Amino acid sequence: MRRSLKTFTAALALSAATAPAAFADATAFQGLYGGFSMGLSSADINAINADIDTGFSGDVFVGYNHAIGPNWVIGGELGYGRSLGHDIPALFPASFDVENLVTVSARAGYVTGNTMIYGRLGYQSGDMAINFAPGTPELEGHVFGLGVEHMFAQNFSGRIEVTQSVWDVDGGGAPPGTELESTRVSIGVAYHF
Repeated sequence: MRRSLKTFTAALALSAATAPAAFADATAFQGLYGGFSMGLSSADINAINADIDTGFSGDVFVGYNHAIGPNWVIGGELGYGRSLGHDIPALFPASFDVENLVTVSARAGYVTGNTMIYGRLGYQSGDMAINFAPGTPELEGHVFGLGVEHMFAQNFSGRIEVTQSVWDVDGGGAPPGTELESTRVSIGVAYHF
């Protein structure tokens, strides 16, 4: 019995020593990564007093994380995406899409086990493709949000995120001072190199 217990203890210690570092601490998230996400985006334009339908959004992203201590991660991320199908029923057939949306943001997160809770803050620019006015207004503004990312394997993670974007709308017939706000709920996957 004593020999079996020693053997079991030794096997357990060896197993712990050789377990993947991916599940040890913040270093699980350290390094280069890339992936994609998809979600739903609600929108509101201060110059239009009407409801706007929720649209489908998607993007691809690449980023780098750096672990600072066993529980904290900081990093940067670059994304490219779009949000489609924002119909305005009261002004039918008025609709718009957000295209060529470039996002540059910083992330900071707290890691517990193999899960990171993080915040995001950054800059966005894009185009507003509309069918109810001439031209293509340009969008420029900021984004912030909260998310949870979980390492499912040594190189793969999944995320759920809620972000809020506020853009100034310029050109394309948009009245001065026009703003577009969007709230996005998304899920995504990433490969960690």
